[in-house]
Amino acid sequence: MKIAYLGKIQLSDIDLSLLHESQQLADITYIIEVNPRFQQGPAFNIPAIYPKSGLFKATAIYPEEFERLRGFIDLEKCYVLNTCGKLWLLKSFWTHALLLWFLLRQKFNIIHLVWPPNIYEFALYALRAKMLLTVHDPIPHSGLNTFIVRLRRKIAFRLIPQFLILNNAQRKEFIDYYGISPKRVVASRLSSYTYLQTVRPATQDIPPKGSFILFVGKISRYKGLDYLLPAMKQVHQCCPDCKLIVAGGGNYHFDISEYKSLDYIDLRNRFIPDSELVALIGHSAFMVCPYTDATQSGVVMSAFAFGKPVIATNVGGLPEMVADHRHGLIIKEKDVEALSQGITSLWLQRDMVEQFASNIRNDYSTGNLSWRKIANDIIKTYNQRYKE
Repeated sequence: MKIAYLGKIQLSDIDLSLLHESQQLADITYIIEVNPRFQQGPAFNIPAIYPKSGLFKATAIYPEEFERLRGFIDLEKCYVLNTCGKLWLLKSFWTHALLLWFLLRQKFNIIHLVWPPNIYEFALYALRAKMLLTVHDPIPHSGLNTFIVRLRRKIAFRLIPQFLILNNAQRKEFIDYYGISPKRVVASRLSSYTYLQTVRPATQDIPPKGSFILFVGKISRYKGLDYLLPAMKQVHQCCPDCKLIVAGGGNYHFDISEYKSLDYIDLRNRFIPDSELVALIGHSAFMVCPYTDATQSGVVMSAFAFGKPVIATNVGGLPEMVADHRHGLIIKEKDVEALSQGITSLWLQRDMVEQFASNIRNDYSTGNLSWRKIANDIIKTYNQRYKE
């Protein structure tokens, strides 16, 4: 059985961590799209797009980006669908026709998608009978539920035969919301982003270990920073040595002027390369995910790759990922006081932080929470899908 795994650069840390295990269990070819809109992501930061459009061996056009992954994934089965130039959006219809032809010629049995296809990817629906889709957001995040998003999702959920949902908590909600047969929806999960362990940290401009707590990720309304920043003012009153770093680009939806001058809050409002991300996680005391709504969180799994506990809110699949008082703390959402109390409690109990860290390493390296178990379950889903 041959599987084509069509990854996205914005999900590359997940994809690479899964492929590290799954390529050892099955014949899987990894194909990732690169274009002027998507040339930066969790695992890649491509400064200049290769000046030809088409489907290429990844190491042939981006050797520096992919050779560092040799030994972690199978680079002989790694391709880039490259689209360049000012008219890249129009060219994408052509490059995806090339991709369709490649998938047909190679006679793949399964086409694993990780995102509902964009309009220029609709040609791939010619192979919809072979498709399986990982649904990262069973219900769209607040502020991201646009007409185009709804259209793409409606088409994908109607045409694609089978879906993987990455947390049990939202499986029924997804089924009910979109009227999908339960037989078409398989519950899976995320594990720690082991890909990050291959990255060399850049420690320049990184505070000493344990001297700060960390929020990372793209700035969005649902991330709850309008609750975290006020909470830090309360934390500072009883823990003046506790500092917060907010690392990630994006536009704030509220006035942050009063926080810019506070010496215990460091706002790094820009793209954070992996080398800096790894250093920040490694040096942090613990991490905070104060989301107001959520599905699952890649930030949590990035933290767990380095055994860092997480304070997360009681929304979506977060309680399923962060076992309360085992991997961190689960607190009430949209609550400044709860955030303040949680941060203060964990900051003052470093022995608890160490115990949580030990639990994370034990639970996510082996057993039901490991990538090996997840990969085995996905391979079983492939086999079942192929039999059908």
